[in-house]
Amino acid sequence: MIITTENFHIRSQNSNAIYWEQGIFPAWTGLNAFRHFPPEAAGTGVEPHYHDNDEIWLFTEGRGEVWLDGHLYDITPNTIVYTPMGCVHRFQMFTVFENNAIVTPLERLRRPNHLTLEETGPPEPTVPGFVVPGADNTGPIADPGPRCPLSEWRAIALTDGQTAAEGELQLNEHWLVMEGTIGLEVDGWPIELASNDLALLRAGASRRIIARGDTRLMVVRERKDRL
Repeated sequence: MIITTENFHIRSQNSNAIYWEQGIFPAWTGLNAFRHFPPEAAGTGVEPHYHDNDEIWLFTEGRGEVWLDGHLYDITPNTIVYTPMGCVHRFQMFTVFENNAIVTPLERLRRPNHLTLEETGPPEPTVPGFVVPGADNTGPIADPGPRCPLSEWRAIALTDGQTAAEGELQLNEHWLVMEGTIGLEVDGWPIELASNDLALLRAGASRRIIARGDTRLMVVRERKDRL
């Protein structure tokens, strides 16, 4: 399922599975992929690498460590990790974990996937990366810096009939369902979203979100100064 209007895009789990594809998200958002990954085994990690775009992670479950340009940080549930273009990063998880990723459009040489020092040489840095510990990730990011496209990203648990949000949007806002089902009404369109479905909502749209049973979902809000 794909629904496209001037103010919102709806992508189903069958049309939201390409991580590095470019140009499938609308031009009005700074996002170019938004993925939910199911739980992975303890001991999972990735080699040191960098990208020709920004990558942001939200670890909704699990504990581990992440290195950003040689600086070590703890990963706990609900931790945000921002790795800007040119930041060398890697992570190692000590427990079973659940991860989510956002990437921005490719820049510079527009090379997809992981770029390593051994194969492509050292990167040209942009800005420092940062980590928001899980315990501190309860609302807007305190200092997203000059480049990060997000003002907020966190997980929300709802019970049946609970309303997550309603009213007219001041910022681009995006919702991805991890478990359960939600009812979304946007600009008068009633839409049901299930696990792995994604709603991209443009600033100025009017929306109401209500849980259909117990639900876990993520909300992303972009920055007003980057619209």
